[in-house]
Amino acid sequence: MVILFHYTPAGLGPSVAFIIKNGNEAVNFFFFISGFVLTISNGKFFNGDKARFPKKEFYVKRIARIYPLYVLAILMLLSFHYGIKSIDTPTVIYRMPFEIAGVQRWLYAGSFNYPGWSISCEFMFYLLFPFIAQYLRVNRAGFAKLVWVYFFLALIATFGLSILIKQNLPMLAGKLVVALYLNPILLISVFLFGVLAGKCFIENKLIFFKNSWNNVLSVVAAAAVIGLAKYYAPNGSVLLKGGALAPVYFVFIIAVTSFKKESTKLFSSKLFIFLGEISYGMYIFQYPVYVFYTRYVAKMETGADLLLFTLALIAFTSLTHTLVEKPMRKVITTWGLTKRTVVING
Repeated sequence: MVILFHYTPAGLGPSVAFIIKNGNEAVNFFFFISGFVLTISNGKFFNGDKARFPKKEFYVKRIARIYPLYVLAILMLLSFHYGIKSIDTPTVIYRMPFEIAGVQRWLYAGSFNYPGWSISCEFMFYLLFPFIAQYLRVNRAGFAKLVWVYFFLALIATFGLSILIKQNLPMLAGKLVVALYLNPILLISVFLFGVLAGKCFIENKLIFFKNSWNNVLSVVAAAAVIGLAKYYAPNGSVLLKGGALAPVYFVFIIAVTSFKKESTKLFSSKLFIFLGEISYGMYIFQYPVYVFYTRYVAKMETGADLLLFTLALIAFTSLTHTLVEKPMRKVITTWGLTKRTVVING
């Protein structure tokens, strides 16, 4: 859906409008899934005896998983921008320290590698996750209330900022409003819902989802709500961008993950697991591959062009996953988590 949303040729647009309308909603689903997966992958902390969350191990693993491809994508675009054709404003050189650090969306809208804005949001979520997990462990009921309250406050703030953006504000105030609109400090409400869903999955205490028919009905109903909201909401809906569907994702994911393994055997196949492994690479490399592909291979004018571009993106991402992502993850994790002894001679 992300590829179609960004690169569908104009002539093909009406044919896939039901998919690409409000296609940026996929990013909110990504934020939700991120919170969900991080919580269940750290399930030992919630169920174990450790009093403090292992921050160092968590941060090293997150850097190892995300950062190498993130930086490689920026380097590819820099080589194109300065060596082949300009694709950004002259300010890019001054923005680059923030882009490399991954904090650009904390400070201003947009990214040099434009899909990177959501990864910048993720960096803030990762930074805060150990503290969120610590609070969740000691205050489960309070956390659920916090998630709901923050969710509504973030939606209200997002809606208010969208109105302010359209006003003729002084330059400094206008830039501040644009920076705050869809800022990670507001979008974290979606991530928090994912964390809550992860905790519910670990505890497995929601009686409603222990019935297989309830799960089927929940999946169908949630999928219908998501599809109808995407299609019937105004294109670029502020409420959707602000994460209004997060509670629906909660129902959808809890229901899906409540099915028995034999019911979801297809999604445990090697093909789906591999596609899941390279999905981050496909997301972060889509624009770098696009600028090189449309420069040297073909323009994006037909459905066939889009298909060939997608296959090229999968092939490129598969190679970088094998040759860059996995080796660098191992190097960073080994280096970051190896205990080193400092010997002082004197």
